[in-house]
Amino acid sequence: MKNKLAKILAVIITISLAALLLSQIQIADIITTLVRIDPWCLIVGFVFYTCSYFLRALRFHILLNRKVRLRDLFNIVCVHNMLNNILPARTGELSYIYLLKKLHNKKTGAGIATLFVARVFDFITISLLFIGSAFVIQDLPEIIIKFVWVIALFLGSITIFLIALLYSGQSFFKSVTRFCERFKWDKRYFVDYLLRKGEETAECFEKIKKRGKVIVIALILNSFGIWLSLYSLNYILVSAMNINLSYSSVVFASTFAVFTTLLPIQGIGGFGTLESGWAVGFIAVGVTKEVAISSGFGYHIILGIYFLILGSWGLLRMGKG
Repeated sequence: MKNKLAKILAVIITISLAALLLSQIQIADIITTLVRIDPWCLIVGFVFYTCSYFLRALRFHILLNRKVRLRDLFNIVCVHNMLNNILPARTGELSYIYLLKKLHNKKTGAGIATLFVARVFDFITISLLFIGSAFVIQDLPEIIIKFVWVIALFLGSITIFLIALLYSGQSFFKSVTRFCERFKWDKRYFVDYLLRKGEETAECFEKIKKRGKVIVIALILNSFGIWLSLYSLNYILVSAMNINLSYSSVVFASTFAVFTTLLPIQGIGGFGTLESGWAVGFIAVGVTKEVAISSGFGYHIILGIYFLILGSWGLLRMGKG
C-alpha cells in the first residue's frame, strides 16, 4: 500500500512540477538549448561523468578492503546509479546492496555500511564545496544566505553523528538490542532481521575504524575527486549552453539540484524536482527564469543519456560475467 502511494505521489509530483515549469517557457527553448551545445562539450562532459563513476567504484573498493575487484564494482556502480536516477525516492540505492550480495556474496550489513559511509562523505563534500562557493559569490539573496547557514549546521550534525557511529557503533547497537529484548520485540522476525543487519553494519564500521586515519584521508580525497568531476561536467555543460558563470557560481547553483535528491519523495526519474532545484540555484546567481528552467531540462536530458549508456554497459558486462 505504501509502495503504491509512493508511486502515485511520484507521478503527481512529476506532472505538477513539470507542468508548472514548462508553463514558464516554450518547449522550443529546451530544444534550442540542446541544439546549441557543441558535440565536443558533450564528449568531454561524458569523460568527466565516467571519471566520477570510476572514483565511486574506487571508493567502494577501498571501503570493502579491496576484496571485490575494481572493474566489478565499476559495473555495479553503473547499474546502481542508473536505477537510482530512474526509481523514485532513491529506492535504487538498494540495488548496490543487492548486487554486492548476489554477485560477490557480501553480507547485507557490509553493503549497508559501505553505502552509508559513502553517502555521508558525499554529503560532507558537497556541503563544504557549497559553503565554500557561497563565500566567494557576492550579492546573494538573504534567504539563500540563511539556507547556507542551515546547511552548515546540518553538516556539523552529520559529521558528529558519523564520528559517534564509527567509534561507538557496536555499543549503540548492543544498547538497541538490549532494549528490544526487554520488551521481547526481538522475537518478531522483522525486528530480529534489523538487529542482525545492524550488528553486521556495526562490525563493518569497526573494521573501517581499525584501518586508521589513512583510510579516512583516502576517502576524503576520493570524495572530492568525485564531486569535482561532476561539478566540472556541470560547468562544461552550462558554458556550452551560453550561460556565462564562474566555476564557483556553477558549483553553488547546481548544488540546489543535488539537494533535491535528498528529498524523501521525488518525481519519476527525478523530473520536476531536479529542474526545480536547478532553477532556484541558477536564478539565485542571476540567471533569468527562462534560461534557468530550459537549461535545467536540457541538463537533465543529457545526464539521462549518460547514465543510460553507462547503466547499459554495466548490465552488459554483468551478463557476460
